[in-house]
Amino acid sequence: MPFSQLRDGRNRATIDSFKLSAGLGGSALSRDGNALQSEAASSIGSGISIVGKIIGNGALTIYGHVEGEVRASTIVIAEGAQIEGEVSAEELTVGGYVKGTLHANRVTVNSTAVVEGDIVHRTLVIEGSDASMKSARAIVRWNV
Repeated sequence: MPFSQLRDGRNRATIDSFKLSAGLGGSALSRDGNALQSEAASSIGSGISIVGKIIGNGALTIYGHVEGEVRASTIVIAEGAQIEGEVSAEELTVGGYVKGTLHANRVTVNSTAVVEGDIVHRTLVIEGSDASMKSARAIVRWNV
């Protein structure tokens, strides 16, 4: 997996795709989907920038920058995180910036979130008095 450092000091990993594996214990990454170690939750730190496809079975919290597709059962896009691409989850919480399409049964948009794109959902919750849908279009699909 090639790594390079960006001008602002962040690291960037360029990959085709990798899978996150859920279980108990530490972290796990595997290009072929085999678990290296088990874990309860995975996270992408604020100093990490990833280009590629991320697929997980468990919970994933993103603090850094991702360009590409992100899939996991539960995803939290933390305040300060940036995602450019498609995000798919059963439960999705957005607190950072997302440019792309969001697909989830339950979507929670925090007051710190900025979403530029479509939100395909069954349930949409917008939290906080400052929250708005200025640049997002909510799409309800009942046969997802």
